[in-house]
Amino acid sequence: MNPALHGRILDVVKGSVATAALFLAFMSLPVFGLIPGFFAPAPGVYYALKQGRGTGFAIVVAAAALLGVVVDPSALVVYLLQAGIIALALSEFLIRLKGGARSIVYAVAINLVAIAAAAALYGYVTGADLHAKVIKGVEASITQTASLYQKAGITGDELKALNESMHQAGALIVTIYPALVTVALGLVAALNLMLLALVCSRTRVPVYLGDFRKYRNPEPLVWLLIAAGFGMLVQESLVHLAALNVLIVLCTLYLVQGCSVVSHFFNTFKVPSFVRLFVCLLLILQPFMALAVAALGIFDLWGDFRSPNKQQNL
Repeated sequence: MNPALHGRILDVVKGSVATAALFLAFMSLPVFGLIPGFFAPAPGVYYALKQGRGTGFAIVVAAAALLGVVVDPSALVVYLLQAGIIALALSEFLIRLKGGARSIVYAVAINLVAIAAAAALYGYVTGADLHAKVIKGVEASITQTASLYQKAGITGDELKALNESMHQAGALIVTIYPALVTVALGLVAALNLMLLALVCSRTRVPVYLGDFRKYRNPEPLVWLLIAAGFGMLVQESLVHLAALNVLIVLCTLYLVQGCSVVSHFFNTFKVPSFVRLFVCLLLILQPFMALAVAALGIFDLWGDFRSPNKQQNL
């Protein structure tokens, strides 16, 4: 057998088995399974960069075939919509040298279109109310969580307060789940790119991601942010909900730009690693810190904090 062909077949086997294992861990392990599930697209993207588009596509198909044997059809659809499309789209745009940021945006956009099309087709064929199913799923999760708290010995006013807070959170999730899905897909794509950057640097597989410290959102995007802010003042419920979801997604994008500004200053002033780690923990644990960094990303449009002239004045 041709050595090159043998190598590709071996990579397809390794990539598909790794992908299937990561996704099965996601499906089987509550909470902790989220971590391997996030990285299910990574093998397909890596081997596509190493061996070409055909190898990446073969890995997605082979992994789907493996999963089709051990999981139900609904779980297989989740794999294809959650990991399969991300793997194919990310690898395609990286091969086209679009860079990390554009590859994430394009891949997430394609994934959202695919999810919307699948949801519309499912609703049309079955006649099901998908929004009602989302509400029912959130309520079931709240009931299950409350039962776990009760079994753990939490009762009385404390359990009542927890129930109220969970129902408030559930009502918010039902309102903003389109934005949550968008942000989650972006997070999955970004985490996979971070892992790929690390692996590719060690295995010397070429990949162009660009410099995160130079990341900047398109300037016209700020007008959409302003429009979404004013849309929140409209009493019409559909306009208000659409504006809220758009606002969440845009604030996330400006949070990323704010993080790139912070990363730039960390590098410029040689900030110690423990300080960087502390700031990262604050961003994760403290919402007001994240809002401040998002505001920094917005004001970077006018302040241009990373320009050489600004740095000389500091």
